[in-house]
Amino acid sequence: MIDEHRRRARWRGILQWATPLLLSVASLEAASDLTAQVPVETIQLDNGMRVLLVERPETTTVAAGWVVEVGSADEAPGETGLSHLLEHLMFKGTRTVGTRDIESEMVVLDREDQLQSELRDLRSGLSEAGSKKRAHLEQRIADSEAQLRRLQAEARSRALLGQFSLFYSQLGAVGLNAHTLRDLTFYYVTVPAEKLEAWFWLESDRMLEPVFREFYKELDVIREERRLRIESNPTGSADEQLKSEFWGQHPYAWDPQGAPEDLDGLTRESARLFFQQHYTPGRITAALVGSFDPEQVRGLAERYFGRIPPRKTSPRSPVPLESPGDLESGRTLTLECRCPSQVQVLYPSAAFGETDSRALEVLAAVLNGRSGRLYRSMVLGRQIAFSASALQSQLRQAGYFTFQAETKGASSPEDLLASWDQEVARLQAELVTAEELLRAKNRLTADSFRRLKDPASLLTQLLVYQGMGNWREINAWPRQVLRVDAAQVRAAARRYLEPAGRTVAVYRRVDADVQRSVSGLQAIGSGSTP
Repeated sequence: MIDEHRRRARWRGILQWATPLLLSVASLEAASDLTAQVPVETIQLDNGMRVLLVERPETTTVAAGWVVEVGSADEAPGETGLSHLLEHLMFKGTRTVGTRDIESEMVVLDREDQLQSELRDLRSGLSEAGSKKRAHLEQRIADSEAQLRRLQAEARSRALLGQFSLFYSQLGAVGLNAHTLRDLTFYYVTVPAEKLEAWFWLESDRMLEPVFREFYKELDVIREERRLRIESNPTGSADEQLKSEFWGQHPYAWDPQGAPEDLDGLTRESARLFFQQHYTPGRITAALVGSFDPEQVRGLAERYFGRIPPRKTSPRSPVPLESPGDLESGRTLTLECRCPSQVQVLYPSAAFGETDSRALEVLAAVLNGRSGRLYRSMVLGRQIAFSASALQSQLRQAGYFTFQAETKGASSPEDLLASWDQEVARLQAELVTAEELLRAKNRLTADSFRRLKDPASLLTQLLVYQGMGNWREINAWPRQVLRVDAAQVRAAARRYLEPAGRTVAVYRRVDADVQRSVSGLQAIGSGSTP
């Protein structure tokens, strides 16, 4: 184990990093020259994989995880949802974990794939078949479905489903989970410090030899998640349409949940090829935050992660974005939802790591909160909004700045949009006050420090930042925010908050009974029975 002097030195480094973020408003400007640092040690393995270490000696656990630099934006058209599906499948075990007899199990899984392919062809021909041929196809489909159920039962009998998660439960681990975003996919868990070697073994094993068990069952799970998060959400379908219009032909336009028509065409082979192409050591970074011996961890990383063979990693080529100048007055959409009437405005903005993104974050902080401009003008002042907020969001290839507000009383979405345009005009014409600027910085940096106090939260941010391009942005961010001045905020408002290129979405409330009546009238008009 490392000695006590080394531990105390590392802890002093953490406190040095935290100090600028806890300063009062009056002293924030004086802190602008201080260098904020999260003390991260990096291990670089020969196969290209990296491991980031942040010691928290006061804990008895380790927040552990890894990120692969691939997300829904890396999917090919027609295969949307594949990265999210693969994330689910990575919990289904390996050739070692989750099986009774791997060789016979793989034979059954291959037979299931073949039968699923035949069923897709049969169902495809059903819509074009005549009545006589249709009856024949329906019988063949029924027979194949019965055979499929028998195969799936046989596959289950050869597997130990849930063994991967069970192992973690037996270790005393908590928070086992994963997430797929547009630019990355990350996996994480918190384990007792003395069980860290088991984490290295389990995670390296699923990176090395995953078995995509219950593939078609997980497709149904993904469809249900989509139904709950998008189709059953009051604004889900409208939000999806808005993002599609805003991003155009760019891969950011599709949701990580995938499109229903694409999910139907995914196969185990497409998942295997996607894994081989993207889950390479050169695109994977692991991270540990907690109590551990760095030298011991280095040995574990080389022993377990080092056994994953290197594979050629193709560069992530950016997809060109539509120029805001192509739209002289932007776009306006009218969307219906079973929700309060509201407005949302999206502007193309700065991407992850770009300097202007910091000014836009400060600008949003000036607008937000109970002391911010939006609350004072729209909620308290004119009382036209139930809520109003702004947000700067960063993605790897681009960013977007959002204004969103919900109507109150007799106000309309157009009233909210007009009030927002007045706020933008003011931001573009005048400098924000020194008090507003310092209050915004204080809120941003204090919130950041609170998020990074928790090991699991710090782990998540390390993984996400690395997946976006560079974990070191965690250290650069506080100083960059503290150095933003009023002139930079105004310049950012002038550059990005322009009508050209923006997309405005006006959400109109449609009551459930009205929607049912409209659907019934449409059905009658088409000759169907309502």
